[in-house]
Amino acid sequence: MWFESTQVETVRDAFPEWMAFLFAFFSYLGSVWFVAPAVVLAFWFWDRHRFGYWLGVVMGGYAIMVALKSFFSIARPGVGPAITPDSLPTVLALLYAPAVEIHTTTFPSGHALAGTIVWTMLALEVDVGTRVQRLVVAATMIALVSFSRIGAGVHYPIDVVAGVAVAVGYLALVLWLRERITGWPAPWRRSSRASSPTRTLDLRQAATAVFATAGVLSVLALRAGGGTDAAALLGGSIGAVLAWEYARPARQPWSLSLRRVGQAVVGIGTLAVVALVLLVTDAVVVWFLVGVAGGATVVALPRLVSLASISAVRPDVAG
Repeated sequence: MWFESTQVETVRDAFPEWMAFLFAFFSYLGSVWFVAPAVVLAFWFWDRHRFGYWLGVVMGGYAIMVALKSFFSIARPGVGPAITPDSLPTVLALLYAPAVEIHTTTFPSGHALAGTIVWTMLALEVDVGTRVQRLVVAATMIALVSFSRIGAGVHYPIDVVAGVAVAVGYLALVLWLRERITGWPAPWRRSSRASSPTRTLDLRQAATAVFATAGVLSVLALRAGGGTDAAALLGGSIGAVLAWEYARPARQPWSLSLRRVGQAVVGIGTLAVVALVLLVTDAVVVWFLVGVAGGATVVALPRLVSLASISAVRPDVAG
């Protein structure tokens, strides 16, 4: 009943073939290729103490997804998209294929889960428009991402419903715990955002706690059979918490200057190059070490850039 391919095929065939490209586009807005850069850039260019917490929340969410997929191990519908990558020119196929050629298990939908987390993060934390406007946009994007996975023929309806439900429950828990443990109000009740030494300390502690929680969830995912993905998440959690404790950057974000944007591009490019190692090996230890390097780099990069800038200025001052 819940896992019938005919349901997926009916939805896919209800739309013209060209919609397959639109489904792929919206799929990307819930994929790791969007989620990871979004939270990393938010951490670098907005309030680092607020978004440092979200780095851990995102890693924890992915760990839950990996654990559940490994536990249930339900095969995908076997329907596929209306347009196959093989029928497209090489360049277009390279962009299109990652959204529709998936080889992991189906339940729950990782795109729906991760998309719910990242779009909720943006709605609650980014000061653009009103809170209601941001929540409407977030809800719309979550719905589009979720439906696109069914329209692309790679998920059952129950997969995306479960993905969103798990994400909402997880978000409610981590935000409630942040409020109860640290005293920092949940975003939907943040009436006084003014920074204070106590609240700054609370946010730092909250980020440490959520990184540690992500690590625990990653261990559970590893025990559930999550393999390399769980190992990378565990490494990322460890690298992030170590950098947060011993190389924590200043709260003040980078400015949107050409120089800072260039540094961000170099940083993400470096992470992408390091991640290429994962394409040629399934060694759990390698994935773990790459995760450690990635988590540490994301958190510590602003601090390292600041130290490099100070070192570059000192000779000029001395001269």
